[in-house]
Amino acid sequence: MNCLKVHHVRRKRIDGMKIDRFVEECEDSRIYLLDIDPYFGREMNFRVYRELSGIYDMWIDSAPRRVEDVVDVLVSDAEVAVLNGFYFWDPLDELLEMTDNVAMRSVSEDHFERFLAAGGKIVILPRNMLDRFEAGEKYVIGSREVCPWKTSNSP
Repeated sequence: MNCLKVHHVRRKRIDGMKIDRFVEECEDSRIYLLDIDPYFGREMNFRVYRELSGIYDMWIDSAPRRVEDVVDVLVSDAEVAVLNGFYFWDPLDELLEMTDNVAMRSVSEDHFERFLAAGGKIVILPRNMLDRFEAGEKYVIGSREVCPWKTSNSP
C-alpha cells in the first residue's frame, strides 16, 4: 500500500477548495481526510464524505466520540474510521466487536495499549513511537501523509 495524502476538511471545503474543484485536482484513489471541525466542537462534514463516496477510498479522521459516530463515518463510505484516544469515550471492545475498519491515531502509549488489547489492528503512530508496539498494521503520520511502516521482517 502506498502513502495516503492528508487532506484537511473544514467548513465543507477540502484544503480550502470546494468539493468539485478538489475532485478535479486530486488524482489519488485513496485519501486521508482530517476533518478539523469536530476537533473544535463543530459537526462532522458528512456532506463532504458523501460527495466523495465512490470516488475515493477514504480514511476519515473526524474525532468520533461514540460508537454511533464511528458507524456514521463508516456508513458514509469510509474505508477506515480513525479514532483519536483523547476524544473517543465509548468502550473500545464494543466498537471492535462490530468492525475492524478502525484505526487509532494518538501520541499516548496508553491509548495504543488499550486499543490493541481490545483487538484493534491498525495504529497510526508518530515516528518516535514505532518500535514500542507490535501491531498488525503500523502507519506513521507526517504533516502531509500517512504511510505504512515496514514490518520487522522487512529489510
